[in-house]
Amino acid sequence: MTAYPARCPARNLNGRMCSHRAGQGTGHPGLGTCIWHRGAHQHVEEAWAMAQELAAERDITPHEALLGLVRTATARAAWTDQIIAQQMRDHIDSGGDPLNPPQEVKSWLGQSRLERKLAATTAKQAVDAGVMVALERRLDLEGDLVAAALSAALDALNLDHEQRVKALGAAQQHLLAAGRDATTHPE
Repeated sequence: MTAYPARCPARNLNGRMCSHRAGQGTGHPGLGTCIWHRGAHQHVEEAWAMAQELAAERDITPHEALLGLVRTATARAAWTDQIIAQQMRDHIDSGGDPLNPPQEVKSWLGQSRLERKLAATTAKQAVDAGVMVALERRLDLEGDLVAAALSAALDALNLDHEQRVKALGAAQQHLLAAGRDATTHPE
């Protein structure tokens, strides 16, 4: 796996990538945005502190840890909603009024709001920390690497132009099919 870029993942007002080191001037040097791109804001610092702690525990990158925190928070919100839905079904099946939920459902509704707020806050921290930009950059680098490897493999086979075009077309069709499968059957 390629390493994450050591530069701040933010863009300047002119649209160019920031030239500062990742996390420069912050409590998380080498990770996320620099001090000039909100990297030193308290919630960003807290996000990176949690991510680094979790990364050390699970032997993953801090970027992966922060994305894992977002997934966990959204899963908790979904779990809470499933409990509410089941309790409301039980309430209605026993003859209860759907517009007047029982007290136990009302407490779960409050919990659902808290879980959603936590999920939104965690996602905002990840975005502000530059995780999505770094992930996008990493995926671009990995895509370039795959394209270069495919090109080198085709060059080594000394294919004529027609064979090369056919091989590239087959690779393209495979990637398009994989993309369709990923959107219709998300994990």
